[in-house]
Formats: sequence, structure tokens, C-alpha cells
Amino acid sequence: MKFLAILAAAMAMLMAISNAGAQTPQPEAATPASIRSAPANPDADVPPALRRPLRDASSGPILLRYQAMQKLKRRFDEADTDGNGALNRDEARKAGLGFIDKNFDHIDTAQRGNVNFEDLKAWIIQRREEARSR
Repeated sequence: MKFLAILAAAMAMLMAISNAGAQTPQPEAATPASIRSAPANPDADVPPALRRPLRDASSGPILLRYQAMQKLKRRFDEADTDGNGALNRDEARKAGLGFIDKNFDHIDTAQRGNVNFEDLKAWIIQRREEARSR
């Protein structure tokens, strides 16, 4: 089915090219120099079915990691019921952040009894690097 759509688009493009040659050409002198020297849109003659969309700069792994980190930050802030900027084990457990509760001792490297978001980010980055090195 996709092949038929591409074939139909290619046929339409060939017909457009052959029809363009049948028209009488305009003298070049009648066209202003600024227009003659301007590069034509390379996709103007390509049928929409054959055009490849430009890669969207607003997507990709970096953006996905950023969005995931922002979501985690919101959940972290919501779990911080006393508003001190850090979570203790009980706050993490009550908020449903079981991975923080489960790994609390590894995240709390300073052994303060609470973890702030920077501690959590450092632990996540460390885990990601360990996973890559395997």
C-alpha cells in the first residue's frame, strides 16, 4: 500500500515536470536579479508523500530525560510535607516513592537521615553511569 502511494506521488511529480516544460519560458531579463539569484525551495517540486519531515529539535533523548527529571522533581516536592527541601524515609514511603525508600541509605551518602533532590540526582546519574560501563 505504501509502495502505491509513493508510485502515485512519483507519477504526479513526473507529470508536473513534463507540463512545466510545455509552458513557454519567460525571458530571464524580465525577472529581477534578486529573484533569479534566490535559491529555490528544494522541496517545492517534491510531492508531500515523498518529503521527509525535518527532525524535530524539541524531541529526543535529552528532552525526555529533562522531562522525566522535571516530573520526578514535582513528585519530590509534593512528597516533602514539612517543606524543608528534603525527604526522610517516612515521607518517601508515604508518597509512594518506594525506590527512594528502598535505596535511601545509598542516596543519603552523608548519613543525615534525609535526602535532598541534588542527592537524588547524583545517585541517579551514578547509577546510569554504572549501567553504561557494564
